[in-house]
Amino acid sequence: MTVRRRLLLVSMLTLAVGLGALLVLGNVLLRSGVRAQAEGVLRARADAQLAELSVTPAGVRVRESGSDEGLDRSTWVLDAGRVVDRPAGVSARLDRTAEAMGRQQRRAERDAPGDMRLRAVPVTEPGSARTAGAIVVGYAMAPLERVQHEVLVGSVVLAGLVLLAGALATRGALNGALRPVAQMTTRAEDWGAHDLDRRFDLGPARDELTGLAATLDGLLARIAASRRHEQRFASEVAHELRTPIAALRVRAELALAATGRESAHEREMALRSVVDDTIRVDRAIDALMAVARRELDPSAGSVDLTALVAEIDGVDVRVEGTLPAAEGEPEVVRRALAPLIDNARRYARHEVVLELSSRAGRVRLAVLDDGPGVEPALAERVFDPGTRGAGNGNGAGLGLPLARRLARSCGGDVTCEPGPGGCFVLELPAVGRQATM
Repeated sequence: MTVRRRLLLVSMLTLAVGLGALLVLGNVLLRSGVRAQAEGVLRARADAQLAELSVTPAGVRVRESGSDEGLDRSTWVLDAGRVVDRPAGVSARLDRTAEAMGRQQRRAERDAPGDMRLRAVPVTEPGSARTAGAIVVGYAMAPLERVQHEVLVGSVVLAGLVLLAGALATRGALNGALRPVAQMTTRAEDWGAHDLDRRFDLGPARDELTGLAATLDGLLARIAASRRHEQRFASEVAHELRTPIAALRVRAELALAATGRESAHEREMALRSVVDDTIRVDRAIDALMAVARRELDPSAGSVDLTALVAEIDGVDVRVEGTLPAAEGEPEVVRRALAPLIDNARRYARHEVVLELSSRAGRVRLAVLDDGPGVEPALAERVFDPGTRGAGNGNGAGLGLPLARRLARSCGGDVTCEPGPGGCFVLELPAVGRQATM
C-alpha cells in the first residue's frame, strides 16, 4: 500500500470514528431529552388530574370540569384498588398495566404497551397520610420516537455525506502535498548514473517535502563533488605512479642491455636507480593509502609538531613560544610534511629552516630554503599534478599535491608564500582551537 493510500485510510478511519462518536453521543442526548420531555408532560398531567379529584373519607371522586376531556383520554383513577375512571378506547394490555401500577399505590414510571409512557402517583386524604387511592396518567411516545428515528436516519445520512466530502478533500490535500515527491520520483527515474549535475530544483523550502528536496539537492551536490574528488584522486594516483614505473622500466632495460666488464658500473647505477624509484613508488602508495584511510575515518587525533620536526635531520628548527598540540594523526602529518622537506632540500643552496608558531587557533609550520624559490605566477599552480617551475622544478610530480591533500584531510592546508627563497607553510587546527599568540 502506498503512502498516499495509508494516509488516506488513516484519515478516513479517524474521521469515521469521530463522526460515529458524535452520532452516538447526539442520539443518546436526544433520547435523554425525549425522556425528560415525556417525564415533564407526565408530571404536569398528574398534577392537573390530582387537582380535579375530590378525596373524602368516603372515597376518591372525580370532579367534572371543562378540562376533563384531555385528561380522560389517558388517565386512570383508582379508589383503593377499584378503578373509578378509565380512558375509553385503550387496549386491554395497556389497561391491565395501568391498573397494576395504580394498585401498588406508589410513585412509579415505566414504558407500557402501545408506545405509551405511564406515571403512577398515590392519592392521599387531605390532612392525613393515609393513601386513599392512586392515579395513572399516560403519554403517547410514538410522535417523539418517530422524530427520534428521523433524526437518527438524517444524522447517519449527514455523516455519510461528511465522510465522502472529507475523503475527497483529504485526497486532494494529499495529492497536493505529495506532488513534490511525485515530481522528484519522475525526475530521478530519468537520471542516468553519470548525471551528477542534475537536481530536483523545487525551489526554496516551503514545507517538509520541499525541504527534503532541498536537502537532497545539497546531498547530491556533495556526492558529485566527492565523485569529482575521487576522479581527480585516481588521476593523481596514475600520474604519481606513471613516472617512477616508467623510470623503473627504462633503467631495468638499460641494466639488461649492459654487457661486458666495462658496463658493471653502469649496471650497478641502474640497479641503484631501480631501488630508489621502487622506494619512491612505495612511499607514494603509502601516502595515497594514508589519504584514503584519513578520508574514510576522519576521527580527530593529535600531533606534537615540535616532537615531529625533532626527528628530521639536517634542518634548522626555530620555535616561537610554546605550541599547542595540533589536530591530525602523526603518521598522516609526517607524510604531509615529507614532500615539503624533500622539496626544500632539493632546491636549497645552503640551509633549510623550519619555523613553528601558532595563532588564531592554528599551528603553523613554515618550511624555508635559500633556493631560487617559486615563480609568483606558479604560486598556486604548484599544487596541480605535473606542474614544474621553469627555473627550479618545484611542484613536479605529486609531492606537493599530496602534501596539501593530506593536510586538508586533517582540517589544515598547505600553501605557498612569497619570500626570498622557497617558502611552503603547513597549517593545522590547534587542539581545542587554543593557540599561543
